[in-house]
Amino acid sequence: MPYTQSIENCLAARIGAGGVSDTEFAEALAPLESSLTRLRRARDDGSLPHLVIPARTDDLAAVGSVAVKLRTCSDVVVLGTGGSSLGGLTLAAVARDPAASRLHFLDNVDPDGFDGALSALNPARTAALIVSKSGTTAETLAQALVLLPWLEKGGAPRDRAFVISDPARPGAAPTPLARLAAHYHLAVHDHEPGIGGRFAALTNVGLIPAAVAGLDPAMVRKGAGAALAMSLDVSVAADSPAAAGAALAFALNRHKGVGQSVLMPYIDRFGPLGLWYRQLWAESLGKAGQGTTPVAARGTVDQHSQLQLWLDGPADKMFTLILGDAAGTGARLDTAPAGRAGLEYLDGRTMGDLLAAEQEATADTLVRAGRPTRVIRVAQADGESVGALMMHFMLETILAADLFGVDPFDQPAVEDGKRLARERLAAIKPQG
Repeated sequence: MPYTQSIENCLAARIGAGGVSDTEFAEALAPLESSLTRLRRARDDGSLPHLVIPARTDDLAAVGSVAVKLRTCSDVVVLGTGGSSLGGLTLAAVARDPAASRLHFLDNVDPDGFDGALSALNPARTAALIVSKSGTTAETLAQALVLLPWLEKGGAPRDRAFVISDPARPGAAPTPLARLAAHYHLAVHDHEPGIGGRFAALTNVGLIPAAVAGLDPAMVRKGAGAALAMSLDVSVAADSPAAAGAALAFALNRHKGVGQSVLMPYIDRFGPLGLWYRQLWAESLGKAGQGTTPVAARGTVDQHSQLQLWLDGPADKMFTLILGDAAGTGARLDTAPAGRAGLEYLDGRTMGDLLAAEQEATADTLVRAGRPTRVIRVAQADGESVGALMMHFMLETILAADLFGVDPFDQPAVEDGKRLARERLAAIKPQG
């Protein structure tokens, strides 16, 4: 299995009043029996493409072809925001290919940051991937309107700039991004029509940057398929890791007032996973007064910045620690240069020994304080494990939405914000 999940330390039997009772957990799990049946049916009949993607191989050749072309340049700029960026960022962070092109995920429209990033690059040695599912994302269009003329300084961008966007609808006018791509003669690759941005990491949106970074898309899909089977091919909901996670989040919210979900990887290569999870959970569940607030954290860093609050502040958080097998890895520590005084606990150990001790100590400390703490363990950070974790959290989010009574695939409040931003922009007089 690419990962294991332990939920015992979220239950009252282990941590006391801060955990949910067996009865409360069972009551939250019960409705998910029918949810899992529905998801199994959707996977098998192809009606929910999110669940079909892990088994697909027909699109991997195109993913590889685009990645090869992008890798002819030393630097690759990825334009997109939210799900159009975070999935690729999360996957690329796991890659270990020293010969890969340098990836730059530019997801904001702060001109100081954007211009500063471009100023450090050579337009003749830079490629680009421009991602907008709708083809109308204002931020991505603004970025592209700056980037493409800049790329032209190094030659026509048609062979080193690519677009991912929804396929054109029959009879509909081309989107602004489609028109821009046509002007610069850029190849446009179809965004998976039935999958929204925050669920698109396992499509070309995430897999092309992953392949540029040197990660094998087939292994990512393999891990996702394993996680899908682990959670769907079960006899009862209690045996489904994703269903158990969703039921815990819901039961803790309803019975213990837990309104925050902290995701804390102790593996640097999984650092961006917390950012991706934050959008997935927040945008999918935060509707009609429902949902919980996701918090992205990182071990060991947040032991020094947030642990005090977690242990001695409001008991309103569920913790998920993602731990690796660190003991015995990394450089061996020699305390002789410091005279060893007071450093005996480090002498002869490896840096990985310290990480292993700290991650286990944090879990123990949270449990002793009665804080509900789930532990997910992976043997190593690679394409298979990150694909599995992403699939797990997608399923957990979809199942949690059933319990909270919301649609995980829409984002009505976000659309209101986009409309208001356009109205304000229209009131600004153009310069020059």
